[in-house]
Amino acid sequence: MGINVKCPKCGSTKVQLSNESSKHGCFYMLLFGIWYFIWLMYRWMIGMMVFIFYDWWMAIVHKAAGKGHVWQSKRWFSNRRKIYFCHDCGYNFRA
Repeated sequence: MGINVKCPKCGSTKVQLSNESSKHGCFYMLLFGIWYFIWLMYRWMIGMMVFIFYDWWMAIVHKAAGKGHVWQSKRWFSNRRKIYFCHDCGYNFRA
């Protein structure tokens, strides 16, 4: 893990990163399918705008400076949330 994340409950640094993906069933799609589809298109449009107007240009600047670039548009396209798990107290939290 690149950043030292502390547990907000006990203050321990023994935390583990876990990824969680949201999954919806058939009933959800029947009730909210069109709104979910509109939200997905909106999220992908924002992700493409971030990719075109920020990430692409910053990747060129960082490449010229000899540095690595962390792609910010990746979080708009992936459907995963970062969940941390504390090994000392067992607390789950998002950071």
